[in-house]
Amino acid sequence: MRGLAVKGVTKAFGPQEVLRGVDLVVPDGSFTAILGASGSGKTTLLRIVAGFERPDRGEVWLGDELVDDAGSRYLACERRRIGYVPQEGALFPHLSVGRNVGFGLSRQATRRPRVDELLELVGLSGYRRRYPHQLSGGQQQRVALARALAIEPEVVLLDEPFSSLDAALRASVRADVLGVLRQAGTTSVLVTHDQDEALSMADQVAVLRDGVVAQLDTPAALYRHPGDAGVAQFLGEANLIEGEVRDGVATTILGRLPVGGWTGPPSGQARVMVRPEQIELGEVGEGIDGVVASYEYYGHDAVVRIRLERMGVPEPGAPELVVRITGGPPVVAGHRVGLSVRGPVVAWPVRHNKQENSPE
Repeated sequence: MRGLAVKGVTKAFGPQEVLRGVDLVVPDGSFTAILGASGSGKTTLLRIVAGFERPDRGEVWLGDELVDDAGSRYLACERRRIGYVPQEGALFPHLSVGRNVGFGLSRQATRRPRVDELLELVGLSGYRRRYPHQLSGGQQQRVALARALAIEPEVVLLDEPFSSLDAALRASVRADVLGVLRQAGTTSVLVTHDQDEALSMADQVAVLRDGVVAQLDTPAALYRHPGDAGVAQFLGEANLIEGEVRDGVATTILGRLPVGGWTGPPSGQARVMVRPEQIELGEVGEGIDGVVASYEYYGHDAVVRIRLERMGVPEPGAPELVVRITGGPPVVAGHRVGLSVRGPVVAWPVRHNKQENSPE
């Protein structure tokens, strides 16, 4: 097995510059998600790694082998030992499941034991003689994964492979695919626009924005300590409020809040992020007063939107806050509550705001 490295990769299509100097290291045996909005260049980057496209500048390395330097060095895609799972699976409709899985193998290697081994690995033993139209969407994706693994690749690339599945099926197929890749020990790269998908599957997540990797970290670190407000909002709901930080404490409309990971001067204006699950609801007078604007129930939790008040009067200029709660009785619009914030918050110096661009 070997890892993957992308160094300073750029790519333009005519006047449109899609990638502007992407740097990315995928450790051997790990699972990396490249997360970005539609049109951010995710699939272009994946196709450059696979060898389907060539970069304008930069390098692509597989382990210690340079496979593309945007110049004279170029290793053809069929020689890179890369497995590719496209968005729709792209199975051959006229071939059986077994022949789809064995398509990239030599005649000797396509003997029944090898194909059956792969089908068992993806949980489709006994499906060898079926055809793609006889399978569900999730089963087709697992066949596509088995085909990608058939060549014993060094790296498997997955191009939004779950986007066409319905919500109920998506989570189970994701878990199946992740289990197979973990068992095989294959270095894997997933491109997706789905934050839940990236955070739940990957060892590390690269947020692609404006043609570069805006931040690369573990899912937990990205969610808890986003590098700027744009990354914060792209990785889930985020309440952004203004404040002043002094000696590690932010003074805001939600009170004095301890700050974690402050990189600014000892004191100064800041933009403060409070995640919805950090806000607790209580009785009026417990913390900061607010009134319920709306209540949305989702079964596992509920989302409450709150307008702040001061002595019964709406707080001028205050943003509507998003609060995520679990359990307890439902609250109704117009109900007055108290709010308090649990745990440290993230803050960025105001001078950084002009450099922030939301991935969306």
